[in-house]
Amino acid sequence: MAALQHKPVTILSPALQKLADDYITWRLQDTPEFASLSGFHDRDDCLDDMSLKAYHNRCDRCQEFLERTKVVEDELTHHVDFVNFKILQADLLTFIDGFPFTGFLMPLCYLSGVHLDFELLVSWMIFKTTEDYRKLLSRMENLPVQLKQIEELMREGIKKGIVNHSSSLAGVTESLTRFVVESAEESPLWNFFETFPDGMLPDDVADIQTCARTLITGRLSEGFKELRNFTENYKIATRSNPAINSLPNGDALYRQLVRFHTTTNMTPEEIHQVGKSEVARIEKEMAKIICELGYDMTVCDFSSFIRNDRKFYFNNPKDLLLEIQRLIHEVIAPRLPDIFTAVPKTELRVVADPSPDRTLAFYQPAAIDGSRPGLYKVNTQLCNAQPKYDLLTLSLHEGNPGHHLHSAYLLESPNMPLFRKIFEDRNYQQAPSRFPFYTAFMEGWALYAESLGFDMNLFEDPFDRYGHFSNEMYRACRLVVDTGLHCFGWTREEAVTYMTYHTALALENIENEVNRYIALPGQALAYKIGQLKIKQLRQKATSSLGKNFSLKEFHDVVLTNSGPLDLLDDEVNAWIEAYTPV
Repeated sequence: MAALQHKPVTILSPALQKLADDYITWRLQDTPEFASLSGFHDRDDCLDDMSLKAYHNRCDRCQEFLERTKVVEDELTHHVDFVNFKILQADLLTFIDGFPFTGFLMPLCYLSGVHLDFELLVSWMIFKTTEDYRKLLSRMENLPVQLKQIEELMREGIKKGIVNHSSSLAGVTESLTRFVVESAEESPLWNFFETFPDGMLPDDVADIQTCARTLITGRLSEGFKELRNFTENYKIATRSNPAINSLPNGDALYRQLVRFHTTTNMTPEEIHQVGKSEVARIEKEMAKIICELGYDMTVCDFSSFIRNDRKFYFNNPKDLLLEIQRLIHEVIAPRLPDIFTAVPKTELRVVADPSPDRTLAFYQPAAIDGSRPGLYKVNTQLCNAQPKYDLLTLSLHEGNPGHHLHSAYLLESPNMPLFRKIFEDRNYQQAPSRFPFYTAFMEGWALYAESLGFDMNLFEDPFDRYGHFSNEMYRACRLVVDTGLHCFGWTREEAVTYMTYHTALALENIENEVNRYIALPGQALAYKIGQLKIKQLRQKATSSLGKNFSLKEFHDVVLTNSGPLDLLDDEVNAWIEAYTPV
């Protein structure tokens, strides 16, 4: 048997190439903040239009592009064209199908929104010349308009009953208050005006700082104050029920969110049962390790024991960061060539995340222009809640071979069309009324990547292994808890109790997790659903191909077909069937 050689995805049809180019060009023009994130800086002086009219216009443009796909489809003759075509079509249909649910009427939550994301946006920009700083000043001049648009979206949400749960706004008004200042130095935005590149003229620096001071203490401070005051009053209108299905048309909304994040037709009821089955399976693995360690305890008791043993935690943020850097560069990196045909050239950098409102860690993709490396951001504010036994698994997930390798693979694929190289990994709270980032593949791959620690022989320490299964366990619990909250009427307390019983997560982490499920319904389902699909396909390929199975090539095929899970299923099965007798 001989394997079909992996071929990079490319666009061969001129009509499809034109459509794909027009589509991504429009997206980058329409959402300049997405352009900055992706490494395109022509519109670094502009902000996204967040008016209600703009969202309707986006849906209309998607309909126009969808009509064009119907014409292009008849001209496709090559298989790789169909792959790209299906993903482009899925992009458009996801936005169109989700638009009626108006997720954009909830533009703020404690995890995302202008109160956190404007600073991130500025960090994505480049600052080498006076003109670069002028672009930032232009963005700041436009920001009060966007702040007012956000308020108008939330007012419309109140009218239609599309509102956040109260817990989802915890800390938001305090975060907005950071920008309400009397002196510019009090604002977090002043950090971007303290140092300048060598070679800039002193007069230009002085002029830029003067303009920044005026904006920060004037229109920006007033704009943030108005949004803060409105958000404080908005809390009265928030829903008391954590379930998204308590909103008008809420059951249909949750099911659409499930489709958005899993890219499947699975129902919440089916996912709930899958979660319970996975919890039972993983609990057996955890019990084996407890016996191996010589403890006579239940999984629940052992998890409680190590959760509360301070020797498993770091004393300071510096030690936490140093250990993650060691794992990334000294432990994981040397083993990657064992299971991948190529290791990413794109730099991966571990950095502290200054925001106490974010999760324990997250990944920010590199910019396509090379101006920014891939960033593994660690919430050092939660240092005391990050167990040592979780770190290897966490680093496999956020770094290599997880999010960073996936993102870098797409960026470094020379023939991958641009619209597939970049995705808008922000504004999660606007789902399902937004373009997809194919959560099930993105997070499913990262969860699958955690298990590759076994293929690389990294889980020699039984506590690291226990941490691995504990992390997989809480992803399985997510299937039960997310659907429990939003479909079966669970309370927040029931969700916390379930997670506490079944995982070794610190209680603070568990409470943060449950708050996240309330704020981002359905997102937590993507990890396990995506991972199970990749594992199922690997098992099928292994059994079908026997000694001819190549793990490296399997990974190439999976990464090349990053997108909806039904597409991944089709393409891996086609790869299996393409093996022919010599």
